[in-house]
Amino acid sequence: MEIDKVEKVHSIGYRLKDAKITANQDFKYNVAGMKIEGVQGNTTSMPQWVGKILSDNKLGTLTSPDMITQLKQALSKEKMVGEYQISTLDPHFYIKLKESMKELNRHDYDRVESMMLELFRMRRGKLVKTADTIKLNSELYNKLTVEENVFYKTIHENSTEFEKQIRGEKNEHNTS
Repeated sequence: MEIDKVEKVHSIGYRLKDAKITANQDFKYNVAGMKIEGVQGNTTSMPQWVGKILSDNKLGTLTSPDMITQLKQALSKEKMVGEYQISTLDPHFYIKLKESMKELNRHDYDRVESMMLELFRMRRGKLVKTADTIKLNSELYNKLTVEENVFYKTIHENSTEFEKQIRGEKNEHNTS
């Protein structure tokens, strides 16, 4: 499966997860059998996508993770673990980060994108080295984002196939 398709499926799943929203004013909605209510000042859990709509319409304030801080922490951790280890990222880290980047002005967006690319390049280099020799195991799987898991599997499969082509499918030394 291609990364963009995996990312799209996981983005939908992320938007279906509950998020906290604090109502800026009282509201009641009933859309397609889904009842949504809010009392000014109260915080309620609801699907992320609903909270985003309410937030965009100034009816509530969506509590979302501070992805810029998480990005800085992830970058710092990645540097600390060294070139042969990989730190743990939330499976939806890049999905959440890209979603929060949509809200930034151009200058901040460029700065955050630069940090994201630095993290991505560090992790990509480590993944390529590791995927060349080790099949994905559960310990490593749990450290990677959904996109990185697809990338890892692709690199490992291609590396294994390339090695088979170079070595030859049969051991030619044992032919009698």
